[in-house]
Amino acid sequence: MRLFIIFAVSLLVTSSYAQSPNSKREHDPQFIQIFFHFGKFDELDTFHGTYQKDIVPGIAKTTMWLTTREQEIILTKLERLRFFSLPDTVIHLPQNQRISPNLGQQVLRIKYKDMERIITWDFGVGTGQKVMYFIKGIEELLYDIIVSKPEYIALPPAKGGYQ
Repeated sequence: MRLFIIFAVSLLVTSSYAQSPNSKREHDPQFIQIFFHFGKFDELDTFHGTYQKDIVPGIAKTTMWLTTREQEIILTKLERLRFFSLPDTVIHLPQNQRISPNLGQQVLRIKYKDMERIITWDFGVGTGQKVMYFIKGIEELLYDIIVSKPEYIALPPAKGGYQ
């Protein structure tokens, strides 16, 4: 009986490890690598398989990888917007314009094969500029993918906000 219990427990532990979406051997290959810093402290980093959520105050972290299908959807969007043809750009708010709260510099870095683009912009820059129109489309797609993932849903909710 004791041997059966040990076997059952080891089988349960082994099978739960094999099914864990956070297990390093279980994620899909990341043929697109993304670093996306948005808001104050939110970050998706598929170079390292992490996601960090701003829970105001504090930060919650988890493992996060994109599925092959999610990467294909992102790649289709990038190709449609000719993302890798965009200049490496830093977009700032006009000097006479202020944002409150100022959540700081936003970053989108995407690497695919031998192409890589890093675009940064100040939080609050609108879609009036052509480059920002493209970035907002990618930003919305990434955000929709992130918040639908079980890893994100399992994180604690934000306790506050910025004023």
